[in-house]
Amino acid sequence: MLRKLLELFSRESLLDQAHADIITMLKEDNEMFGEAIRTLRHSDTAELRFDFQEKDRYINKLEREVRKKVITHLSVQQGFNISAALVITAIVHDVERIGDYCKNIAELASLHPKEMALGELEGGFQDIEKAISNRFDKTIKALEEIDVDIANTVLDEHPGITRFCDSVVRALVNEEISDLKPGEYASLALYARYLKRTASHLSNIASSIVNPFHRIGFRPKDKGNGVEELDS
Repeated sequence: MLRKLLELFSRESLLDQAHADIITMLKEDNEMFGEAIRTLRHSDTAELRFDFQEKDRYINKLEREVRKKVITHLSVQQGFNISAALVITAIVHDVERIGDYCKNIAELASLHPKEMALGELEGGFQDIEKAISNRFDKTIKALEEIDVDIANTVLDEHPGITRFCDSVVRALVNEEISDLKPGEYASLALYARYLKRTASHLSNIASSIVNPFHRIGFRPKDKGNGVEELDS
């Protein structure tokens, strides 16, 4: 679906601009994610190197601009494939939501000003943080090049991240983690949730490159394995 859309980009300036705006938004999200992780996990202060609220306002402004460009194009261009416009609006929603979860991680850091240590789960979280950071780079590249192969690698990595985050929450509920301070249990549950949701929205974006519109947010049919939803 998105490859067909790219063919239109070369002829339709408004859609070309919308595509560029989405990529800019995701790059802003990537910066926010990296800084939120640094502040929460590798700093003994809650100080951020840049203003998250300002970046959030910029991302929200670009989201509105993308919607405006899409609706303007649909209003003046007869015979346009409406499915392509729906793909753009689906992607921009996921990109905006990622920014919100990055803000949530930064807000968690402000409530947890000391470096967040995770005890026996430290190694697992380091792996997940690195995996999601790498998925940002892959998703941006997949969007820029409309590369189905790269998008598929993002989707292939999704189940492992989801399983880890779910296992952490389950272990917390069942009181199976013993080397954390009382106040750290709630922080850890929230953090696992924010990471999972960030990863899910990246997967949704990747699915828009691989799948037709009606299957955005689902695994490709040949990879469903009985559980189709990516956002689970």
